[in-house]
Amino acid sequence: KVVFVGGTGRVGSSAAAALLRQEPGVALVLAGRTESSFTAAVERHPTLRSSSCAFAACDCSDPASLEAVIAGADLVVHSAGPFQGGGDQCAVLDAAIATGVPYLDVCDDAEYAKACRSKSDAAKSKGVPCVTTGGIYPGVSNLMAAEMIAQNRASGSEGAEVAEVEYVLYNYFCAGSGGVGDTILATSYMLCGEDVVCWDKGERVVTRPATQRKVVDFGKKCGKREVFLYNLPECASARETWNAETVKARFGTSPGLWNGAMALMANLVPKETLLNKDVAKALATFTAPIVRAVDAVVGERTAMRIDVKLKGGALAGAIYNHPRLSEAVGDATAAFCAAMLRGETDPGVWYPEEAGAVKDRARLLEAAAVGCDNYEMNKAAWMLESKPINLGFGIYI
Repeated sequence: KVVFVGGTGRVGSSAAAALLRQEPGVALVLAGRTESSFTAAVERHPTLRSSSCAFAACDCSDPASLEAVIAGADLVVHSAGPFQGGGDQCAVLDAAIATGVPYLDVCDDAEYAKACRSKSDAAKSKGVPCVTTGGIYPGVSNLMAAEMIAQNRASGSEGAEVAEVEYVLYNYFCAGSGGVGDTILATSYMLCGEDVVCWDKGERVVTRPATQRKVVDFGKKCGKREVFLYNLPECASARETWNAETVKARFGTSPGLWNGAMALMANLVPKETLLNKDVAKALATFTAPIVRAVDAVVGERTAMRIDVKLKGGALAGAIYNHPRLSEAVGDATAAFCAAMLRGETDPGVWYPEEAGAVKDRARLLEAAAVGCDNYEMNKAAWMLESKPINLGFGIYI
């Protein structure tokens, strides 16, 4: 039995539907505030209209309510964001540890992920396996980096198995809003109020969000897109896990007008205003009709490009390109669920790239990439380009 807290939302319901496809015998509980939201979730995903899927009323601000809903489950999945601004103060994780139920969240906030990670000793003492930031990005993106680093260490010369990581660069693109709901739209606005913490050649750097524009080639089906720095949790976890000298995470969308609007918001609106949950929610509600209208034109393609380099080693890159973010996030989260249900996670609270999080990374990545139309792992940079130019003698640009 798997309980999805926030399961009636767009991310939770997509993940539940995907898990039902991957593990047909699983029993699902979609926990949310109102049964009308469950009805809407079933309308979006008709496969959830099943005797194996039920609704449960749940309030994240009420510990007793949480514990009652998740008690006896084999896994609880937390997708009730936004996680910015403290989210639920790790209430779902605390309830999972208290009841001995394995835990997974799709957190996309650096401070929330850090707070979850700090509870690892408590989870270990209770024998409870937990993974934080286990969605698509962060989540699958972290595992792509981990798999490339492990493969390149294994294939290197003697001593390469402990070779230091020179850099990990995360780049993400999503057309329009990706078909997300108002909650994730509010999250995007709140990210414009968070200073970016990243690392550059061993130095901790703090800068403004939506800055340091870069054009990244996301390969065939997506091409070159502009991306900007944001404060994403995989920067801190990559630094902590591998002590990488340079770690940065960038995100961009289309049309470019949205990128410009986000940059203006980050530079003109006071941080305190952007980080106010009520303000972000109101702004998301106000802009949602406009965003949906644009989505109908630009679609919801999503892409990731991750580049890693070991000291003294060659650059390796990976591409994940999917035509629909709303499906990709479900497949990615469900892949983490399936791995945890197989018992692949050690007791404690782990970031996805840590050894205790997932034993069979390759299997999880294969399941997460099922709907991709361009998925490449551990390739030379020129092999990932959308239109590589052959200059002869094995030289590409």
